[in-house]
Amino acid sequence: MWPTLTGAMATVTDFLVQLVRSVVDLVIIFVTEVALQDPIGLLVFLVGAALTTFAAGLFGVLTVGAVIGGLRDALA
Repeated sequence: MWPTLTGAMATVTDFLVQLVRSVVDLVIIFVTEVALQDPIGLLVFLVGAALTTFAAGLFGVLTVGAVIGGLRDALA
């Protein structure tokens, strides 16, 4: 499944492609093996995904705001 590299480092593109593939594989495995057989597992997964997405998004917004504020203060 993973490409074999012979002494060469993976590029950023290779990394991103593998990341997207693994996320797609995760969703397929989850839907076929967990969600259809365990509705509570599906609920727990969805709540966890929502909380994680909210936390990461909030952190991103705060980080961008801090960077913009720092640049504005430095340039003023």
